[in-house]
Amino acid sequence: MRNLTRAVALTAILLAPGAALSAQRELPYTFQGTVRAVKAGALDLIIGVGEAVRVVHMRTQSATAVFGEGASIALGDLQPGDVVRADCRLTQAGLIADKIELKRRAP
Repeated sequence: MRNLTRAVALTAILLAPGAALSAQRELPYTFQGTVRAVKAGALDLIIGVGEAVRVVHMRTQSATAVFGEGASIALGDLQPGDVVRADCRLTQAGLIADKIELKRRAP
C-alpha cells in the first residue's frame, strides 16, 4: 500500500508540469524591425538580436490591426524598408501578428 501511494504521488509530480504547459496561454512577443517582405497574410521582419541579424516570419489575420501615419492602413501599404513594431503571439502554428504599427517609412 505504501509503495502504491508513492507511485501515485510520483506520477502526479511528473505529469503536473506537462499539464501546466499544455494549459498555458499563447505567449506574447513584440518585435521592432525592418520590413523584408509583405505577402498576402504574412510579413517578414529583419530584426537585430545582439550582434546578430534574424528574419522573423509572422502571419496576419483579418483581425490584425495595421496602423501608420495616424490612421489605419492596409497590410499591403507596407513596403520593404519600412520600420514597424509588431505585437504578436506565439501559437502552435507559429507567430500571429495582432497589431502592426508603422514607425518610419523607407527612404
